[in-house]
Amino acid sequence: MARRREIRGSVVVITGASSGVGRATAIAFSTHETKIVLAARAREPLRAVAADCEQRGAETLVVPTDIADAGAVEHLARQAVERFGRIDIWVEAAGVLIAAPFGSETPEEVARLVTTNVLGTYLGARAALSVFENQGSGVLIDVGSLLSLVVNPVVPAYVMSKFAVRGLSLSLRQAISGRRDIHVCLVLPGPIDTPLFERAANRTGRQLRAIPPAYAPERVAAAIIACARRPRRQVTVGVISRQILLLHRVAPRLIEWAVAQFAGRTITRSTPALPSPGSLFEPRTTAGVHGGWRLGRIRRRIGERFGSLLAERGA
Repeated sequence: MARRREIRGSVVVITGASSGVGRATAIAFSTHETKIVLAARAREPLRAVAADCEQRGAETLVVPTDIADAGAVEHLARQAVERFGRIDIWVEAAGVLIAAPFGSETPEEVARLVTTNVLGTYLGARAALSVFENQGSGVLIDVGSLLSLVVNPVVPAYVMSKFAVRGLSLSLRQAISGRRDIHVCLVLPGPIDTPLFERAANRTGRQLRAIPPAYAPERVAAAIIACARRPRRQVTVGVISRQILLLHRVAPRLIEWAVAQFAGRTITRSTPALPSPGSLFEPRTTAGVHGGWRLGRIRRRIGERFGSLLAERGA
């Protein structure tokens, strides 16, 4: 295990910062008096996140960025270094989702998903590690998914992309082997209560929802903070997610089948829905941290507060 690092005052780049896990992560880092560079496609939601972070003591820089665009990602890294002099932590939290029976997605939709989830992660890693090599230190944190180990037949293109993200992250760990102060971490959350499902491209014929029990995005943000302070190869979030990882080592075929059956049935509601490209091609102008998928006001508050407390303590 890597030694504990001080994150107070660090420069943090966060992609996908306008909503969901990325937004929760930005808010979590802001409690540590960090300098945060916020990146996503739409400017207005980023400004709202920046205001939240600044109220908590962070200094921010908003850089609208399509992470599938190599020039835009290079511009993001350059802007961060020009403003703050360095980059200490780079969090790859951007991602999109397609829910559809295999083959019913359009080639254009799949291409957009791959360029965002896979190429975007690659471009972010390339920019981050280039900066880290020049300055001799840094932590890259990729936000993947448990669906890089187990599967959901309703979202095959998304599963494909997350397997690729995990493969890239583990490969990069070997590529930086021997560089003591440069780290690559992979966070593998299970289902999270974010707007991702509402904004997904949907060709299932039914409304989507987060697979229960969806965890609060603040819990994932706390795991990211923990990796920034003490880098680790791979972490997950929540008791059930940890059990799936453990059982997958023991009985992979059984767990893959069980998760696929449960996840495939619970990711949709019975309410009909028309086919939609969601926000694949055009970003939403409004965004938030939560998707509203967790039942029970008390449970929601406990999950959010617990995650926030862990993030503040750097657990």
